[in-house]
Amino acid sequence: MENFSLNLLNVYVPVYYWVRGMSEVKPIDLPIPLVNYVYLIKKGKTPYYDIVKYLLQDMEVRYRKANGVSEIIYTINPRQLQKEIEEKIKNEKVTTINICRTILALVYGCNLKPEKDFYVTTSSRGRRNYHIRITSQTLQVLRRFV
Repeated sequence: MENFSLNLLNVYVPVYYWVRGMSEVKPIDLPIPLVNYVYLIKKGKTPYYDIVKYLLQDMEVRYRKANGVSEIIYTINPRQLQKEIEEKIKNEKVTTINICRTILALVYGCNLKPEKDFYVTTSSRGRRNYHIRITSQTLQVLRRFV
């Protein structure tokens, strides 16, 4: 169940989504551009869906390699990720900005908690890195989102 409403006075838009196993609809406040990215990912639109699939596969591989560890921190450098996936995903929309917004749409769309499940660091030059705390539960939530 999807319900998109637009409020031009605020920067945030309430997005309603259906919670599996529950009979209620919960609102999430997302910035307007991220609402579009969540929609594009959910509908499987390239390159956004492809970026998320690539990230999920890499997260699962790294989590499996860390045998016996209950939690790992997965760091995403958008510029480095762009270089890695440009060869695999041939699309002019694979830009650093779109990758950053796709990552944010993924974590906010999955309802991960800032500072608890993920955090963003900024270098002295203003470049952002995204850090996601990967556990078996967060992997399940991320997989269900896609």
